[in-house]
Amino acid sequence: MLHLQLHQAPSQLPLIHTIDQDDQLLLNSPEAQWYRILKYFPDVDYRRVAADYYNSLYHFNMTRTMDRGDQHINDEDKPQATQRLLFERATMNDSTPIIFEQNSIPPVEQIVTPEQIAPGITPDRIGGKKPKCFFAMFKSFTGASIMGFAPEPENVYALLSSNLSFARVCGFVPKGADESYWYQYVPSLRKLEQFDQIMTEYGLWSKAKWDHVRENIDSKIIKKENELVGDTTHYHGQSVFKTIQYTDCKGKEKKKSQSKTTKKCRCEDPNNCPHPWELADDGAGTITKAHNRYIWGHKASILGLPLQGIPLDAVAVSDAATHDGETLYPHVVRLFENLPQVYPWIDTVLYDGAADTQGLREKFDKDLNIRLRASLNPRRRKSVTINLPRGMEKITPCGNLVCKAGFEMDYRGMRHESERFIYHAPKDDSRRSVCLGCEHKSVCCRLSKKGRVVTLPFSVLPHIDPKDPPMAKRFKAMMTHRPSVERMIKRLKCDLSDDRLKKRGNAAFQSYLDKTMIAFHILLRQ
Repeated sequence: MLHLQLHQAPSQLPLIHTIDQDDQLLLNSPEAQWYRILKYFPDVDYRRVAADYYNSLYHFNMTRTMDRGDQHINDEDKPQATQRLLFERATMNDSTPIIFEQNSIPPVEQIVTPEQIAPGITPDRIGGKKPKCFFAMFKSFTGASIMGFAPEPENVYALLSSNLSFARVCGFVPKGADESYWYQYVPSLRKLEQFDQIMTEYGLWSKAKWDHVRENIDSKIIKKENELVGDTTHYHGQSVFKTIQYTDCKGKEKKKSQSKTTKKCRCEDPNNCPHPWELADDGAGTITKAHNRYIWGHKASILGLPLQGIPLDAVAVSDAATHDGETLYPHVVRLFENLPQVYPWIDTVLYDGAADTQGLREKFDKDLNIRLRASLNPRRRKSVTINLPRGMEKITPCGNLVCKAGFEMDYRGMRHESERFIYHAPKDDSRRSVCLGCEHKSVCCRLSKKGRVVTLPFSVLPHIDPKDPPMAKRFKAMMTHRPSVERMIKRLKCDLSDDRLKKRGNAAFQSYLDKTMIAFHILLRQ
C-alpha cells in the first residue's frame, strides 16, 4: 500500500486526505464498534455544549489569573474543622441534601456561540494559544468508555498516545518530538485533566448526559414503561479515613469514620493560612454490605426502566454512609425534574427491602401519586412455630406457610370481613393436590378430597400489609422485574468503567457517572 505522510503547517488546511489501511480495517471490523461510533459521531448535536465549554474555559482562565485575595481570616483549627465537617454530613444533618447537588456557578459570559464552532474549528483568542478542539477531546473521553476503559484523563491520554487510529478518529494528529504547539496535536495529560475539570466544575458532563437521555426518549429509542426500578451501588474510594469521636445530642460518646481533614491550598503553613478546611474525599463513607463486611467508598443511586434494562439516571449520594432507603425518594424527584416527560408514564416504583416502610409508601402515594413496591424486610422477625393450625410447621417472616410435609402452601387471597389470609395446598405435576398422598393426611385433613385449606388472621403477620401482601402471585410477578437494575449497574460499573475510583470528591464521582451514562446512551442508539 502506498502510504502518504504529510507535514501540515499549523496555518494551512490539508490538501490531501490520507486513508490509512488500519483505519479501513477497523471501520469494516464487526468487533470495532467503537471506531464506527467515533467515525460517524454526530458532532453537530454537541455544538451547544461545545460553546458552553469554550465560554467556561475563558471564565476558568480568568478566575485563575485574577488575584482574589483573602476576604477573612480563618481562625478555625483542624480538630474544630473536623467536628464541623462531621456534623455537616447528610447522615448527621437533616438539612444537608441526601442526593449530591452541584455547586452553583455564576453565569458565564457568552462569548462563543454554537454557530462559530465545528470539529477542527476552534474560536480565536486575543493572545495566548488556540484551545484544543472540544469535539476531539469529548470523543476521546466517550470513546475510552465505549472501549471499556474508565473515562479518566490518564486512560484517555494512554489511548491517544499509543493507538494512532483512536487519535485520528477522535480528531487529533500525533505530535513529533521537537514540534511546536498546534491545537490539533494530541493533548498533554495536563490539558486532558483541565478539560475534565472544567466539564466537571461547570456541570457540562451532566448537561450532555441529560441531552442524550432526552434525545433517546424523543426519538422513541426509549419506549414508555409504567414501572421504575432503582437500587444503589458502591465504588471503592481512593482515600483513607480516620475514626472520629463525637458526642451526640443525648450526650453519648460515639465514633464515625470520616475522610481526612485537609486544605486544598499549597501554603507553606496550612495550619495558620486563611484558607478553609475541607474533607479530602467529601462524600466517601463506610458502606455496610453485610454483617461485619464494610467498604470504604462512594455510593451511587441508579434509576431505570426494568423491561428495557435502560438506566435513566445515576447520581452520587452526598454521604456514602446514608441508608439505601433514604436515597430513593429524592432521586425519583430529581429524575422527574430533569425528565418531566417520564413522570406521566410511571405508576409503580420497585425497590428492595431497604424501602419497605409504611411512611415511604405513603409519601410516594401522597406527593407523586405513585405506588411503591419493595421486597419485604422482616427486620429480624423470626418464623412463627407455635399456635399454628394442625399439620402446619411454620410461617416464615415473609408470610409463606409451610406444612409438616415440607410443602409451601399457595397463597390464594384474603377475607376482608373476617380479616384472614387464605392458603391452599399446592398441586403436583399431575395437577392433583399433594395432600392426597401425604403421610400426614390423617392428622392434617382426614376428610378433605381437594387438599387442605388454611386461614390465618391478619394479627399473626402484623408487619404485612393486607392491601399488598408479598406472598401474592401478582406481587411476586412484579418483583421479578426488580433485578434488572443489577444488570444496569453491571453495564455502567463494569462494562463501561471501573468500580475503583481514581479521583476524590462527589463532584468528580458525579462526572464519572455522567460519562458512563453518556457512553451507554450512545451505544443504545447503535
